[in-house]
Amino acid sequence: MNGTGLQQATVVRDGTPVLRDLTLQATDGELLVVLGPSGSGKTTLLRAIAGLDALSSGDAYVTGRRVTHLPPGQRRLSMVFESASLIPFLDVSHNLEWGLKLQHLPEPERQQRVNLRARQLRLGRLLSRRPSQLSGGERGLVGIGHALVNAPDAFLFDEPLADLDAQQRVEVRRQIVQVVRSLGVSAIYVTHDQAEGLAVADRVALLSEGAVVQVGRGRDLYERPVDLLVAGFVGSPPIGLLPARLVAGGGQAGFEVGPRTLPLWGPVPPALRGYVGRDVLLGLRAEEVHDAAAGHDPDAVTLDGMVTHVEYTGRQNVVTVAVDAPPVIAPGVEPSGGATVHALFPPRALVRTGEPVRVAVEAGRAHVFDAVTGRALWHPDDRADAERVPG
Repeated sequence: MNGTGLQQATVVRDGTPVLRDLTLQATDGELLVVLGPSGSGKTTLLRAIAGLDALSSGDAYVTGRRVTHLPPGQRRLSMVFESASLIPFLDVSHNLEWGLKLQHLPEPERQQRVNLRARQLRLGRLLSRRPSQLSGGERGLVGIGHALVNAPDAFLFDEPLADLDAQQRVEVRRQIVQVVRSLGVSAIYVTHDQAEGLAVADRVALLSEGAVVQVGRGRDLYERPVDLLVAGFVGSPPIGLLPARLVAGGGQAGFEVGPRTLPLWGPVPPALRGYVGRDVLLGLRAEEVHDAAAGHDPDAVTLDGMVTHVEYTGRQNVVTVAVDAPPVIAPGVEPSGGATVHALFPPRALVRTGEPVRVAVEAGRAHVFDAVTGRALWHPDDRADAERVPG
């Protein structure tokens, strides 16, 4: 392994595997974001690389060095965990400088690095304070500063922005990306906030139950999720799911959704030929569901439903619509009272909870999943790729 990460690693805690034969690495200069539900093993992954959790099997690597049997202090890592650990009897300036002292760097270089990061993170007014005089957000900032002051072989970030307010999160994540890029080192960044993760990531890894489900660019996980878990976890609002049956006749295919049929305006796609007459799940992103009254693509058809929630974001209304279809029962999907989709309505649209609404959808823009296994069968760009093939 040339990068930083784990190879075929298993971590067992209290007899229960937390990581299962997991292999994942960030290459040199890459910022790899790790997403996943609570309890999926994200923090354990970082702790195993750092040497804070012992591996039951497998190996840990830092920039290609096998460090499995090295203590944490010899792995040449900078770590930021959700709760920053600061030395209570030192002020912020000396907390930032402490790691550089341990490296026996000259004082002028130490001060130069501390002052640079303090300016970038706007810590100047805090430098003379002790940890007990800081708010939770300020302690979080100092913890990030402590990591960025060093020039390690790799960074490990575990929810580094959790204690910061919205404006600080945007500013500080930019600084993290800038420092990682400037040093050209690997960084593994764990967060529960997918928007934050997608904003900083070169690649994204999704974990579930201690195993890697999918790794790729954020766009890959959003546009080509391998299963329902990825489709539902990546994207905000989450993907809407509709139980459907694939039907075909006269060279044309479509999906029966409740009392309506959504036509594909063409034959059954090759990847779905074995599913004619079978139940599937359609996944529709909010940007593909629109207010039918506002005009829509001629290939779209309408579905009637009831508004169950409206979220005004300034640029648009995100509208949750319960449609006339059976409830979704599938692996990785929490049971609900019925099928719903999310739609984007104009910001001035008059739409209220509890009112009927008609939305426009296009079947060709839906992701199709196996209703039993949750595995992805077909994506919208599969059709576009097929149409570009000559002949």
